[in-house]
Amino acid sequence: MGEFLKKLMTGLNQICPTFTQTPPQTPYPYITLEVEQKLSGLPWGPFMVIVTAKIWSRYPGTQEILKLAKEAEGFLHARSFETSLKLLESTLVLLNDGQTRVHSFRLKARVMG
Repeated sequence: MGEFLKKLMTGLNQICPTFTQTPPQTPYPYITLEVEQKLSGLPWGPFMVIVTAKIWSRYPGTQEILKLAKEAEGFLHARSFETSLKLLESTLVLLNDGQTRVHSFRLKARVMG
């Protein structure tokens, strides 16, 4: 799974800085990756991973975050890495602070062990 996350981070890093753990005072925009679930079957077989990629932006309006989301979705559909990847859900929310917007992609990947 580490190789999958590394390739995912490398690809998304071309759009904007991407982290699994966000450093303090990171400038916007940036992307975070969160592993929600990892399911394994046979020890030598593939396993399923559910990952959430979140794009964080404080740009006024939705222009910047929608542009970044479109670029990220293009990367995910290009299948630049060798795995079965399915986009489960895509959402855009404005946080309670009234400034921060978060666009989330829930992804399901079948990764070789």
